[in-house]
Amino acid sequence: MQQLMNVVTKITIISLVLSIDAVVVVSIIILVGLFSIQQFGTGKVGFLFAPVLGLWFFSLGSIGIYNLVKHDISVIRALNPAYIYFFFKKNSGAAWSALGGCVLCITGAEAMFADLGHFCVESIQIAFTCVVFPCLLLAYMGQASYLMKYPDSASRIFYDSIPESLFWPVFVIATLAAMIASQAMISATFSCVKQAMSLGCFPRLKIVHTSRKLMGQIYIPVINYFLMIMCIVVVSIFRRTTDIANAYGIAEVGVMIVSTTLVTLVMLLIWKTNLFLALCFPLVFGSVELVYLSAVLSKIKEGGWLPLVFATFFLCVMYTWNYGSVLKYQSEVREKISMDFMLELGSTLGTVRVPGIGLLYNELVQGIPSIFGQFLLSLPAIHSTIVFVCIKYVPVPLKRKGFFSVEFVRRTTIYSNVLPDTVTKMSGR
Repeated sequence: MQQLMNVVTKITIISLVLSIDAVVVVSIIILVGLFSIQQFGTGKVGFLFAPVLGLWFFSLGSIGIYNLVKHDISVIRALNPAYIYFFFKKNSGAAWSALGGCVLCITGAEAMFADLGHFCVESIQIAFTCVVFPCLLLAYMGQASYLMKYPDSASRIFYDSIPESLFWPVFVIATLAAMIASQAMISATFSCVKQAMSLGCFPRLKIVHTSRKLMGQIYIPVINYFLMIMCIVVVSIFRRTTDIANAYGIAEVGVMIVSTTLVTLVMLLIWKTNLFLALCFPLVFGSVELVYLSAVLSKIKEGGWLPLVFATFFLCVMYTWNYGSVLKYQSEVREKISMDFMLELGSTLGTVRVPGIGLLYNELVQGIPSIFGQFLLSLPAIHSTIVFVCIKYVPVPLKRKGFFSVEFVRRTTIYSNVLPDTVTKMSGR
């Protein structure tokens, strides 16, 4: 959303034709179009993402080098960490406030973990270390070099620093990169919601797998249209990218702090890392993130309240659902019935077995749910073959079609069938 509004706003700066109202309308139209095509998946156009982003980062790095060489290459000295101390010593309070804007230089980094559903760990590490980081560093140093000579261009530094002959090609690439970035955040949201569902922390929603080859490419209709409506509301209320950026800063730092906390817990509880090493991780990264958090919290009144409201809302939804799901499962475990009791009840009631297969969904991996006893009491006949179906999320990729486990509960007429959720819905696209 912010990326798309930035593009439309830049058009306004360039042409001086579009008003703020027009920027809002154009942004909403683009958002509606973007969310409307999510149902088709990214498989058919995904092959274009890597070349476009590769060209985008190459452009950033090349323009950065051009500005460094042409204007003031001495800004390379800013790579020296000592200048952080000098900056704070000279500007004190203003330097601390500036951190709220500095954090926007790394927007998108908070989506790395969500993108693991689409890429492996190694590919993300290589891309960020060898491509993203050096190109962004060159781009920002090039802009700093340009500002040393043209300080009045601070509000439109990115497009002013582009050589005139390359302006429109870079503008087109920037627009495509913004759309891809927005698409990546939407896909990451789908992945996060699916992971929350697998943990029993989010209501069950329809999930459509838009690819037969890549398990991570999914589409959740309810979340898609919820995001579209919320984006339209936010764009209509805030209207300017500045306030949206304030909200984005708090959301980004908040996600990083949560990630640091969770990784620390994984190091202690799962990896069994040495206590000293495990505590060094949050002390190093957490201290830096807390400093940034203290800076962005000053923007709460200027739009920063938005992510806090959303976080509170989803926290309530997830906690309520998880709490209710645990109570429901515990109740089913306590009230499950034995096979002997079920057979005795059926014979006592004179239940007739008719040809056919009956499917009964339940949450129990083992045992017979109490609801089946209610069926016996209510129905005069049941099928000759009964299958208790339990759908569970599995943390392994689906390697063959029709993968499931079957347990013979009694004789050969009653089965317990545990299905991995990955085979429940395929769109065929």
